[in-house]
Amino acid sequence: MRKNTSIIYVSELVILLAVIVLILTIKEPLYTLRNVSIILSLGISLIILISFFGWKKNNNYLKNYSTRTLVSMMMVYLIVIYGLGAVLGFSRGFKAVDMSYFKNLFAIVTIILETECVRYIIAKNSHDSKKPLIIFTILSVLLGVLLEINVSNLMSSEEKFIFLSTIIFPIIAEETLCSYMTYKISLTLSIIYKLVTKLYVFILPIVPSLGDYIYSSINVLYPYIVYLVLNKAVVRYEKIKADFRKANITVFSVPLILFFVVLVILVSGIFKYRLIAIASNSMHPTYSRGDAVIYEKIDPENIEVGDILVFTKEGKIITHRVIKKQYKNNSYHFNTKGDNNDSQDAFTIDDESVLGKVDFSFKYIGYPTVKINEIFGKE
Repeated sequence: MRKNTSIIYVSELVILLAVIVLILTIKEPLYTLRNVSIILSLGISLIILISFFGWKKNNNYLKNYSTRTLVSMMMVYLIVIYGLGAVLGFSRGFKAVDMSYFKNLFAIVTIILETECVRYIIAKNSHDSKKPLIIFTILSVLLGVLLEINVSNLMSSEEKFIFLSTIIFPIIAEETLCSYMTYKISLTLSIIYKLVTKLYVFILPIVPSLGDYIYSSINVLYPYIVYLVLNKAVVRYEKIKADFRKANITVFSVPLILFFVVLVILVSGIFKYRLIAIASNSMHPTYSRGDAVIYEKIDPENIEVGDILVFTKEGKIITHRVIKKQYKNNSYHFNTKGDNNDSQDAFTIDDESVLGKVDFSFKYIGYPTVKINEIFGKE
């Protein structure tokens, strides 16, 4: 085992040398050079490890059960951040696909696969001592930090604190979880976790704008939650060494996937309909504070008196009933009133401010959104 350990240390030394070189030589955010250097160092280490140890397969029911569980939890992860995005907003829509897009995507996927394959071989060949795996976890944290660091923006103490809390802590949590999952269960889990958390910003058309500290809190807390859930399965499996009752993957994943797809469509407004929460009682009893409505994007020409209009006014989204419609100066104008208000609104809405008209409403399901808005000071 001493010879095997020394080979592992040699492969880790290759990665450490790359880390040192990058730290000493890169003074600007040269992301391409960083990516190439990290890909090469990980690739060399992977070749060394496979040459001496080969590739061991890990087939057991714990792997299958844990994979289904993790897939479900990653769906929940996306639902949570996109649900918060419905409250706090989204940072962008579809982004143009060019060569830089594919280069970044290729680099990220390659680094993830190489990192987790190296981690897997080290984990499978260091059961007599966890030190090699601990060292690699530290190195993978350093590599993750190097991919994110921008030396020119880390001058003040405040900037360093922000980087520590929003970048370093989440990376430590993620890499520690991946080492645990690889060591105790399977390589598959760490790959799934990283691909989901790293690639959704490239694949999905919108990205929640939650702020650095909310993202940081989620990305530190969620790995711990995943660990708690999977550790229960590991403890049970190690105690009894018996098969778990096989759960149909459809039961776990399909409903979550469908719910997630519908949620993204509705809260993003990509297509014809969008979901919003009602924050006041101005339309009571038609609907109340905490209800949710789905509005349809519609041409202002097709809006009639009596329709419930969704429009913007000074950056706020308001939902009131149309009481008058008129056409002048080549555009439509609407007077509106909340059903629960004593008088009509003191302004007129032009067609450029119209978002759509309400088609459906649902009791209470928008209340969590309203409360989160209040917590974060949004109106």
